[in-house]
Amino acid sequence: MSTRKKKGSVASIVKYLVLLFYAVACLYPFLWMAGTSLKSPSEALRYPSSPLPKVGWHFETYAQVWNKLNFAKYFVNSVTISTFVVVMVILIYSMMGFALARIDFKGKKLIFAGYVALILVPGLTVQIPLYINMVSLGLDNTFAGLVLPMINGAGPFAVFLFRNYFLSLSKDLFEAAKLDGCSTFRTYSRIYMPLALPIIGTVAVMNFIGTWSGIQWPMIILRDRNLFTLPMAVMYLDQSAFKQWNVLMSGSIYSVVPVIAVFMCLQKSYIQGLTSGAVKG
Repeated sequence: MSTRKKKGSVASIVKYLVLLFYAVACLYPFLWMAGTSLKSPSEALRYPSSPLPKVGWHFETYAQVWNKLNFAKYFVNSVTISTFVVVMVILIYSMMGFALARIDFKGKKLIFAGYVALILVPGLTVQIPLYINMVSLGLDNTFAGLVLPMINGAGPFAVFLFRNYFLSLSKDLFEAAKLDGCSTFRTYSRIYMPLALPIIGTVAVMNFIGTWSGIQWPMIILRDRNLFTLPMAVMYLDQSAFKQWNVLMSGSIYSVVPVIAVFMCLQKSYIQGLTSGAVKG
């Protein structure tokens, strides 16, 4: 074997060892969380560092959390809110991205530049004005007051991705549709949107994860427990004087698994959309 091949083999082995170590480091917290959720309360306190139960496996904790602690309602709330935000973000900002990419009108470059600039604005800086606006409109502690700022906050990056993706598609599609007598909206809905599945997957994954995991804005705007999201329910589990770590970890599993499932199902579209929608400006 030549020296160059030996060096290449060693480099590959080192690379895969580093990646394996990184993968184990990333998976261990999830394994510990899952293992702790299956312990009894006493075992969770006695053997906190053990990733798996030693005495017995207690699956009944999941049923207790789901039923007695009303996690079913919070789960439905999170699914409803996340799905609504994702659908509205895709509908609204795909139309805006299409307009900025293919419709000629004065000021469109300025509008796009403004949206791109908003990506750099930290969300924390607008929390107080948003709350004041929601209170003034009578939307605090409501479903609308929760989701409208989330949809609005997703706008800049979604417009950036949709606009650049539509620009990457051949303009001949738009011109051919016009010659065939298609209206602008029909061209958008029948031609461009079916071709935009990768970027739709990217936007869907990003906003589902952000909405599902978001806790700061729901904590600010919501007081009614019937509207609480799943992460808020997990947070309140952590506020008891005597922490039951198995119960807390079971609630965390309910909160984490849907995010992992959505990402695993849409990861191919997510990666493809990121690479294709951000290359052309």
